[in-house]
Amino acid sequence: MPDPEWLIMRRFSLLPGRQPVMLELSVPRPRPQGQWVCLYRIRGLGRARTSRAVGDDGLHALQLAMAAVRRELEPFAGRLTWAGEPGELGLPESVPDYFGGEFRRRVEALVRRESEAEAERLRSAATGRGDYDGAMRQGSLPAGRAPGGRRSP
Repeated sequence: MPDPEWLIMRRFSLLPGRQPVMLELSVPRPRPQGQWVCLYRIRGLGRARTSRAVGDDGLHALQLAMAAVRRELEPFAGRLTWAGEPGELGLPESVPDYFGGEFRRRVEALVRRESEAEAERLRSAATGRGDYDGAMRQGSLPAGRAPGGRRSP
């Protein structure tokens, strides 16, 4: 196989010394057998790790490579940072597709509900009030409160 064409790269920092850890994912390529392969490489955690994920098409191979990278980085997650928060890799867990579409839809709906509940909690904390958006929809803002959460003059 020729040298891979690296599609994307992400730089993590290994704490406490902020040593760089590099993740690279290649452009998925078709294989003669009809499947697709996506190579990945992780450098900065001792020996370089290079492996591959094989999927039914290019997107599937890329998705499987991202899931494999997440699994490989998990043992280091508490000491790795991407966006400044230790343990945050920016590689969300994927929903397995081998349990079927009904399972995937249930899990996705659960994630959506939890995300909406967290967004509401954060909005409430930011406005210093309970259900601010619900109050807006019902026209029941407290006295002295203007739309957008500002105090009215």
